[in-house]
Amino acid sequence: MWKRSFVATTVALGGGVDDALAALAGSGGRAPDLDAGALELVERLRAPRRATRAAGLATAVRDVVVALDEGTLR
Repeated sequence: MWKRSFVATTVALGGGVDDALAALAGSGGRAPDLDAGALELVERLRAPRRATRAAGLATAVRDVVVALDEGTLR
């Protein structure tokens, strides 16, 4: 979940999806290994409809807040 959280937080703070993915890839330049949740978020954040992008980001940020509150963010 941490990669999904990283992408969501980066975008929520004004960065781009590609910025987040590049940071996850590191200096090696390979595509980061994303789990299904992170891949779905990236797909939603790249959707043509603004409502889809906003809903994807809102859901991911909510999940981050809940995980932080429960102490389960890893």
